[in-house]
Amino acid sequence: MVLSMNKIFKAAFVIIFALLVYEKSYGQQALLRYADKEYGLLHYQESAEAYERAFEKRGKYRAAKGAALSHEKMNDYQSAFEWWEKVIGFEESVTEDYVHFAAAANYEGKLEEVLVALDTLPDREGLDPLNLDSLQYWYQSKTDLALEPMEGVNSPTADFGLVEDGKGNRYFTSDRGGSGNSKKSAIRFDLSGKMNEDFYEWTGRDFLKVYKADSTGGISSMEVPVPDSYHFADPFFLDGGNTVFYTVTRKIKRQNGKKIRPDKRVNPEMDYGQPSDSYIDFYSELYFSHVDDEGKFTDYQAVPWNDATGYSIITPFVDEEAGMLYFASDMPGGLGGYDIYRVSFDDDFNFGTPENLGEPINSPEDERDPFLMDDTFYFSSNGHFGLGGFDLFSAGYRGGAFSGLKNLGVPYNSPRDDFSFLLAEDGQTYLSSNRSGGAGLDDIYTMQARLMRFLAKVVDCDGALISDGFMAEMIKKDEQSALELDQKSAGELHGDLTPGADYSLKISKRGYFPVHDDLIKAEAENGLVERSYTLVPIPYRRTVFVDLVYYDLDKAVIRGDAMPVLDKVAELMASQSYLDLQVRSHTDSRASNQYNEELSSSRADAVAAYLEGKGISSERVHEAWYGEEELINDCGDGKPCPEWKHQLNRRSELVLMAFSEEGKAYELPADLKDLCETPNLGVMMDVPIIYFDFDKHTLRPESISQLDRVALLMRERPTVELALAGHTDIRGSEQYNEGLSEHRAAVVRDYLISLGIEEDRISYKWYGKTRPVHDCAEQPCTEAEHQLNRRTEIMLMLDGVNINDASSKPSSSGEMSSLPSASEGIYLISGVFSTEKNAEDHLKELEKQGFVDGAYFLNAEDQLYYCYVTTFESYHAASKGLEAYKSKGLANAWVKKI
Repeated sequence: MVLSMNKIFKAAFVIIFALLVYEKSYGQQALLRYADKEYGLLHYQESAEAYERAFEKRGKYRAAKGAALSHEKMNDYQSAFEWWEKVIGFEESVTEDYVHFAAAANYEGKLEEVLVALDTLPDREGLDPLNLDSLQYWYQSKTDLALEPMEGVNSPTADFGLVEDGKGNRYFTSDRGGSGNSKKSAIRFDLSGKMNEDFYEWTGRDFLKVYKADSTGGISSMEVPVPDSYHFADPFFLDGGNTVFYTVTRKIKRQNGKKIRPDKRVNPEMDYGQPSDSYIDFYSELYFSHVDDEGKFTDYQAVPWNDATGYSIITPFVDEEAGMLYFASDMPGGLGGYDIYRVSFDDDFNFGTPENLGEPINSPEDERDPFLMDDTFYFSSNGHFGLGGFDLFSAGYRGGAFSGLKNLGVPYNSPRDDFSFLLAEDGQTYLSSNRSGGAGLDDIYTMQARLMRFLAKVVDCDGALISDGFMAEMIKKDEQSALELDQKSAGELHGDLTPGADYSLKISKRGYFPVHDDLIKAEAENGLVERSYTLVPIPYRRTVFVDLVYYDLDKAVIRGDAMPVLDKVAELMASQSYLDLQVRSHTDSRASNQYNEELSSSRADAVAAYLEGKGISSERVHEAWYGEEELINDCGDGKPCPEWKHQLNRRSELVLMAFSEEGKAYELPADLKDLCETPNLGVMMDVPIIYFDFDKHTLRPESISQLDRVALLMRERPTVELALAGHTDIRGSEQYNEGLSEHRAAVVRDYLISLGIEEDRISYKWYGKTRPVHDCAEQPCTEAEHQLNRRTEIMLMLDGVNINDASSKPSSSGEMSSLPSASEGIYLISGVFSTEKNAEDHLKELEKQGFVDGAYFLNAEDQLYYCYVTTFESYHAASKGLEAYKSKGLANAWVKKI
């Protein structure tokens, strides 16, 4: 009996277990059939839930893949990744599944999973759109920028496409309304072919609507003016907010006069559909309306190329100034998917023929969201290589043509969809994205909180913008990383800066001094850091100083009277590295030509050797020798001349030339900051005063040698002119002295003309005894004081300005005493300048480098300002100290004894 009962219980258990297994299997099959039907009807929210319930009953490959595909269709990337991860765990998984998994992993920002999936695949088929090299670059790239979700706008659903109307109102598209009942487990009523008009069955959420966010922060739904509309999206305002373009998807009852009779389904498609012969899509169309004072769309008018059952038109943008409407469409004849088009229109909204933008903008995939600002065109695309999904791109736009396609990179783009770029008039940047970490499916982001804009103008000495040919390099100091700058318009540089960060900038152009700015800090109340830079042309081969040194007969030895001249040349060359010296040596006419040529060569060598002893490299001294070929007077072979005239021919001409190497790139010396206005390159030209004997206007021998130097300068500087002023002492009548002073100015002029100086470059005046150096009328003067009054003054003129009349030069002994002067000692000089302001600026730069004890003095000999950092008690100490300071960064420092 017990055995019989056990058999009965065992039999009953087997039957019950079999029934349970059958019921579970049958239930799963029913769910799968139901899910397949919902998926085919584009009800992806419903199909996802049905596949997931089927997987819970009995974990099968088919259920997992259906759930993954459903979530993928809804752009639910996190759920899609989780389900594709389950799919590739089945033995039935195929290459296509790994491709989907790799894409989903990329959308989630999981590069390691992408690489693992690729290692698992037997081949790379189907993976080209991922472009792994680009992916790795974007994942590893760093950025100082960050996106911030826009406050008060985003919701748990989809919010995207922010625009402004010019009146302080902002508009965006959202499906934040109600949702459908997706929990039904029975046969759906909507399998009959009728469309549910309460919500969008693709997503299970509300249809898209346009929402308005006013200046107070209030958000309200806009009423669509087009009757029988489902989706209402993509507004763009023009005419100061009085006109708006937008897209709608509406119920189509008749097409071309015929009633529409779909076989099974009608799908109100928005953005991207899934064409099928089993149903008819209602495609989105483009309309425009006028806007009244209350913000309502008062009327509506369709553009003439709408085709509600043929293709979609989305994301309008208007270039109002050019009268051009841009939009995206999958109309026939494009490159593939959605392409961006443009069409002209007039003031009465009469439209031309739409034109496909073609390459490089459009691709075989999808492009959308056109936006044009200045000379840059922005759009989103999933057909150009990037991080994944839709990425934001830019291209240059000039003369109606597009060039230089560029991915905007991180953080504008993410592994998911990034689109709807807007650069507002107030400088704020907006975009839309479904990247992870947002409040909902799509969210609106802004970069305003993390960006500073940089604008620099590059001009020439006349203040005109330099249009092209210059290069700019900007470095972020703390990372020593280069910042990319855009040259959006002629003579301007644009870039994005990290708030509070420090930057350095270098601007260079061939034939110009480079500009350096190490003091750029990303701080500005209005978010815009502005600079203006002047590019100064390099004055190649500009003579800044000349002098003469003389030799004894048949000698090449540097005489004592030549040493102060050469010492000054050495001092100038040591302080200003841009100066080179040309030495042109000569002899008198005595002895043979060959002998004199060799002698003149020896004299040039002697100058170079002397300067080398002062620390001047022989590479900076360029020698030339002429023997007796270029006599300065008529003392040629066989012609008797006094010895002082022969002496004038035994000479070396010293021509100190700035920037002597044509085409070489030179740095702008510190003492030449005002080179646009400074004609003499910061070197004070030592111009002589010609003195005369009492009651005479004859040139003395020493005066002739001085004028020989002036003539040399005039030949080297053809743009320089001379202004002469003749004077007498106070003895004699005014009438007599006026004539005498005229003769004294004229004799100087005539001598220079005899040396080949053009007459029209020399002007002269005479003042008699009206402008004495020493006023001998009130008290008796010594003969030496009378001598100083008997003179002809020489002024070097350039563009009507006396070169030596520097604004900072003291005009009286009182002013001289107020300026710092040097006491006797050995100084470590860091720079020499022509103006006091430049010297003060140099000291400020030294202080920033840590040299806080710097000072300057005015040197009475050359009227230049010498900046120094310390003094020494001996040359031995100076030699050791010089090397120490050079190692600290003062590479151009040198020693001077006062």
